[in-house]
Amino acid sequence: MAAEADWTIRPREGLGRLEFGMSPAQVDSLSATYGTITGRGADRVADDMLRETLAMFGDAMSDDEKRAFIAEYADNGPAADSVTETRGELVLRYEADRLCEIMPAGPRHPLFLDGRDVFALRGLEPLELLERLNEGPGRYADTEAAFDNLAISVNGFSVSDSTAGVLALDDSDERFQERTATLREVPYLPEQEMQRYVRCSLLTVTDRPPRHN
Repeated sequence: MAAEADWTIRPREGLGRLEFGMSPAQVDSLSATYGTITGRGADRVADDMLRETLAMFGDAMSDDEKRAFIAEYADNGPAADSVTETRGELVLRYEADRLCEIMPAGPRHPLFLDGRDVFALRGLEPLELLERLNEGPGRYADTEAAFDNLAISVNGFSVSDSTAGVLALDDSDERFQERTATLREVPYLPEQEMQRYVRCSLLTVTDRPPRHN
């Protein structure tokens, strides 16, 4: 069906008719399918505004702490040309005017992967599906799960526990109500955050597909 095709994830390529690398104008030409723009703005805070904001903290932060914060933001904050746009059921991010990130804004619209609606699956099924297609375990941190071979991250489907492992969330948990999926052309591997993640497999050996060499 056309509607399903428009909302089918194509790992590392895009979502339906949306393709990574598209310009804002190209995306806007698909507004009949994906909605019109409801908001757009730069992701990076201007240096002057950042300093003014830190100045408001007064004695809560020392001068050294403020300088360290500014240096950290300069190194690891959003790129100067990073722009986020909201439209319809999507949040989109661009760098250098090219689409680089697609996030369906919660489970208000079906989201298909391998012929299955990810938001309709329950328990650990969405993560098992992603791991199978990823051909390897996911990385887990709190309510986030990342599958690097697919360049897909999801949030709100589960919570990782150091003792119990990965536990499924359900509709009794408000975090489950806000679950999201983020699609990228390249995996999200922030060097400064990698220590947060624990790699974990949810599949048995017989569940795993053969690796492609």
